[in-house]
Amino acid sequence: MPKVIELVNAPPAVTWGVMEPLALALLTAAAGAVLLAGILSLAGRGADVRRLLLSAGAAATVIGMGALALSLGSPLHLYMFLVSPSFSSWTTLGTFLLPLFLAATCLALYLDATGHARRNAAALALLLALGVLTYTSREVGYLQGRVMWHWKLLPVAFAMAGLAGGAGLAALLGALRRQAVPAGLLALAAVASLFCAGATGLFAPPTGFVPSQPAFWAGLAVVGVVAAALCLAALRLGALAPVAGLASYLAGFAFYAKVIFLGQSIPRNAFTPVDAEAVARLVSVPSVLAVLGSLAFLLALGAVLSGLFTNAVAAQGGHSHG
Repeated sequence: MPKVIELVNAPPAVTWGVMEPLALALLTAAAGAVLLAGILSLAGRGADVRRLLLSAGAAATVIGMGALALSLGSPLHLYMFLVSPSFSSWTTLGTFLLPLFLAATCLALYLDATGHARRNAAALALLLALGVLTYTSREVGYLQGRVMWHWKLLPVAFAMAGLAGGAGLAALLGALRRQAVPAGLLALAAVASLFCAGATGLFAPPTGFVPSQPAFWAGLAVVGVVAAALCLAALRLGALAPVAGLASYLAGFAFYAKVIFLGQSIPRNAFTPVDAEAVARLVSVPSVLAVLGSLAFLLALGAVLSGLFTNAVAAQGGHSHG
């Protein structure tokens, strides 16, 4: 049955705020980080960077789940998803998938540090990471009322934004812990950030829709270009690694900000975008504080996890020598 939005030339209000793109950026970054860690673990390479990636992934999942819960608007909504699940809903599937993913990531981190059944735990976490990437892209893509959210490249772009965010957060966390950031991680962040820039630029309204703030939306693609340049520069100048890592994560967030804020500004059969309101909400003080605050909590939690399991590795080494 047609919706009101499909019958009248009246755009709906912008209802989603910064918590939605923030949750997507954090959760896909977590999935990207765990995916990379799983591949390294199965290949038996990069023990130090694996633990960085898993620590960043676990921390990003915790903060991302918090942002997702806040985006629901009321704790009652989350409670209803748990006690009265409908598994035809991607939101409900995510409610159960994300805690499993967090548990598997923490288990992989613990077993990676202790050395027992490491590859089995990594394989499980890797599979759940792929599930998280699928869930996040479908959470947006199944909504019929927003024409821009049916872009065929959206799942691929979500995966690349996740890799940019995951590699970037791990590089940032490693640099803050004064660990050497592997060149491969920075190179991957550069490639993924450049892909984010391209996806952000290509994600545009259909013919006939003219946003009122075109310069702002086009400018979001620049974040990915700058991030790629910084990651490449950090390959030669290691001191740039934390800045490059931060920029890579923000390249993913910029993509999601455009997807969510511009995407909901373009209704199906209305011809008047409401993106001026979306821009005002995106650059508001509460939105900026939410992004910065979530990043601060993530880095603090990631540092604690990384330090905790690094000490576990040291203890295991001491026992083995003893």
